[in-house]
Amino acid sequence: MSLRYSLTGSFILFALFQMPAQACSDDSCYPTWDLKRDQLDTCNNTPFLSPANDSRINLQLLLADQHQQPLTVPTSDSYYKEQGYALVPFPVDLTEPTDTTATGNENDKNQPSPLVILAQQLGVSADDANNLLTQTSVWEGSRCTSNNQQTAQTYLQQLAQEKELPAEERTALAQSRLAILQSCDNEPAAQTDLLPQNIHSPTGQLFASYLQGAQAFYNGDFTQSIAVFNALSLSTHPWLKETAIYMKGRIFLNTAQQNAFDEMGFPDNSKTDMASLQAAESAFNSYLTEYPKGQYAASANGLLRRVYWLMNDQSRLAQSYAYWFTHPLTDTNITANQLVQEIDNKLLLSYSDTSKIEDPQLLAIIDLMLMRRRSEDDSRPPFTLAELQSQQARFAKQPELYNYLLGAYALYVEKDADKALTILPEINTEQLLSYQAFSQQTLRGFALESKEQWQDAEQLWLKLLSKASNPLQRQQTELALAMNYERSQNIDKVFADKSPVKTPMIREILLRNIASPALLRKQITHPVSAQEHDIALFTLLFKDLTRSAYADFLKDIQLLPENTSTTPLFMGSTYATPQSLALFKWDGKNATDYQCPALTEVVQTLQNNNAHPQALNCLGEFILRQGLDDFPLNSQPDLHELGGTTTQFDGKVFSRLDGYQQVIANKQAPHTDKAYALYRAINCFAPSGYNGCGSQEIPVEKRKQWFQTLKSQFSDTPWSKQLKYYW
Repeated sequence: MSLRYSLTGSFILFALFQMPAQACSDDSCYPTWDLKRDQLDTCNNTPFLSPANDSRINLQLLLADQHQQPLTVPTSDSYYKEQGYALVPFPVDLTEPTDTTATGNENDKNQPSPLVILAQQLGVSADDANNLLTQTSVWEGSRCTSNNQQTAQTYLQQLAQEKELPAEERTALAQSRLAILQSCDNEPAAQTDLLPQNIHSPTGQLFASYLQGAQAFYNGDFTQSIAVFNALSLSTHPWLKETAIYMKGRIFLNTAQQNAFDEMGFPDNSKTDMASLQAAESAFNSYLTEYPKGQYAASANGLLRRVYWLMNDQSRLAQSYAYWFTHPLTDTNITANQLVQEIDNKLLLSYSDTSKIEDPQLLAIIDLMLMRRRSEDDSRPPFTLAELQSQQARFAKQPELYNYLLGAYALYVEKDADKALTILPEINTEQLLSYQAFSQQTLRGFALESKEQWQDAEQLWLKLLSKASNPLQRQQTELALAMNYERSQNIDKVFADKSPVKTPMIREILLRNIASPALLRKQITHPVSAQEHDIALFTLLFKDLTRSAYADFLKDIQLLPENTSTTPLFMGSTYATPQSLALFKWDGKNATDYQCPALTEVVQTLQNNNAHPQALNCLGEFILRQGLDDFPLNSQPDLHELGGTTTQFDGKVFSRLDGYQQVIANKQAPHTDKAYALYRAINCFAPSGYNGCGSQEIPVEKRKQWFQTLKSQFSDTPWSKQLKYYW
């Protein structure tokens, strides 16, 4: 039975432990295209040992190295694709396996379950068996979770092997076990009715005693339950004896913790029954001594971990977790992901003293957590180099891992790239690219780049790419190489023939944010994919238009296919109104009294006269009606992110308010055009008082003046009559 399901304790605690932490206040995740972060961000993890990674990811990387099983991230998750993710970076919950619990196909729905078939073989009618199983409750998150069909089937299988057991007793015992599936904290009278009657044979009485003890356990009567299983542990029946010895540990453990959890589901060690907890430890150890390969051995080991956790014995808890670095994860009774979650919840996030952690891998994960950049209100003492150096003896069997931590400390904490380069080894082209070796070279590349040794770093990334067969390692290195080219002003290398940077999202970010008009036109005429063609063309036309490159727009619009795509294109923000190339086919029609010609005619007018009042208003109409005020192509990522350096596309970004102000200031502007410009300029601040049409800050007094002008000098226009307030 699974450790996380087999014990009394708040289900709230279980639920809290299963919730992945998110870096975003709205519980959503969005990618940050930056590999050099030093603050925790569970939405943006990387396949190298990083302080910014969620501790569960660093744990999985080290486990993967030990078991030679690569970390995988599914490529089919449509939700995260819609948020703009590729493979790297990745949210922490993407490494969690999907629930593959078998539910059976449609053709099997009418087939009896193995438990029903077995019950029938023991004399229980099909109707009775199906009736009881239909009513079976799910006791998830409590001691009753093991009161399930699997454990019932095991009991019935044992009954079926007892050939000398009278048939009527076998049937009664089987029917009783199925009935107990409903029992968890039942009324005493109802509990008695579930137990079998008229069981007289010695073997039958033993199996009946088991039911009595199991029912008492599930209903919280630990005194009766321990008495029954104490007696059964002296039995000569192999299965009953082994099960009873194991159950004694569970009973003591549940007794110890029954008052240990607060109303929120968190343990309070002061309320734990330590005598019962020690008895549970002794019982589980006795079981494992007698049955080292027993059918409950995995569960007993898991429950011993819980004993250490409730004892707050971090030393032995860490030792029990370290066991799984060198032993097959299949030997445990929980999934690898559940084990990672457990280690994180019960040790990594709650350690109080690193001196109690002897295992180098677990210690390394905690050290990386301590290297994170602290918030200003963090009152903990800093993690010092002396503390790290004092741990060296514990890394005796993992010297390269210790060396990596020294390099990481030099780079992340001391900000000393030269020191990091002297510590971190150069790449060994003969060496297998483990996650640890990959991490070393990643930091070495970062150190070279922090010294602006771009070419040396480029050569390192290219060597890593030639060795990286793991998809995550390959995509991270593509991202590192792309950022290298961007920051060394060699972005054309990303788009050169046979470029190793092939990840579509990486290329698209650079096209949207950095690319010059010439590079965009090159990718339009020689695209690597239809998607990249459309991204480049959309970016070129949008920036021509909003950077006032009207002549270029009129030429580049000729590149628009006759059958223009209406497929929405991802432009770097999930909040933006989805847009396609069909945007540039705008015919100028809208639902207001202010009418405009088609977009190309508006642009032609602006090319002839860039102060033309109607054309400026109509360009504003285009932006307004298509929801383009805060469009992602109007701004760039932060400087430290991919696409955050200076754009090679010249020109100041046009905003609607810029146009309206030009019209308002134009003494020759027609009456109608100026009135509409005033109306729209005032509405830029509705209803929040903040500018929704650009970045300009307009004082309230100025907006009040616009309002009064519209009401007094343009009172004959529909917009003067419509506007009731200024903001």
